[in-house]
Amino acid sequence: MQVTSGGTLQMKMGFEKKFHYVRFFLIAFLFSGVFGVFKVSAGETVLVPEGPFIMGSSEEDIQWAVRQFHSESLDWYRDETPAHTVTLPAFHIDKYEVTVGDYALYTEATGKPPPREFENPRLNHPNQPVVSVPWRQAKDYCLWAKKRLPTEAEWEKAARGTDARHYPWGNEPDALNANIRGMGDNYRNTSPVGKFPEGASPYGVMDMSGNVWEWTEDWYQPYSGNEYDNDFYGEKFKVMKGGSWYSNQDLARPAVRGKAFPDQKKNYIGFRCVASK
Repeated sequence: MQVTSGGTLQMKMGFEKKFHYVRFFLIAFLFSGVFGVFKVSAGETVLVPEGPFIMGSSEEDIQWAVRQFHSESLDWYRDETPAHTVTLPAFHIDKYEVTVGDYALYTEATGKPPPREFENPRLNHPNQPVVSVPWRQAKDYCLWAKKRLPTEAEWEKAARGTDARHYPWGNEPDALNANIRGMGDNYRNTSPVGKFPEGASPYGVMDMSGNVWEWTEDWYQPYSGNEYDNDFYGEKFKVMKGGSWYSNQDLARPAVRGKAFPDQKKNYIGFRCVASK
């Protein structure tokens, strides 16, 4: 009896604690909108027009990366090949990564539990990207917002435009254009979204390089024409894109194909949503 009663009390206290956190962030979110303390994304989107773009990396591209970043092997980059043309219909993509404030509204509306990092003061500012959300919950959030997760192709076009550039801003690495590891940007974790305007993509999408890896809809499968023998291909990992605050400049290239188990909850993985036009 005492164990059951105590366990029930602990569960109740745990629930009330989580509820308190959600309420706290919701109030902070709304308060910031009134007083302009934070810049909250609130689902602002950018239109990516229909048409073709070049996806992936050519042999020349990966040789450039090997030289630029002093890599030991071309094999590290083989899953990015071959460069190929993909034609997409127009779509809208979130200008910013989904934030803690955005996600707090979702948990308040749906009763879904917040991620554990809501209790981490280094990662719970209302305008930081929400992290430690597994793929399924990210997908559910986007559906709740009447959107969806981007395909890998949609994400990459939004980040690179149509000229096959290496980074959202151009072809040369620039540590001041993104929140990436050890580059003197004063962030040791995620930064508030939109803090690197010079790193915007050709369409004006923010933080497509660094800050957090971002979930996509797709499984980690080889591109058509890719002959690289890779045991990780298949319906085991979901593709994530963009690199994170913990990545170097090499991994922050939009052509890089990150991968993670769908149920992974990491403090360097977040997401954004898209909507068909």
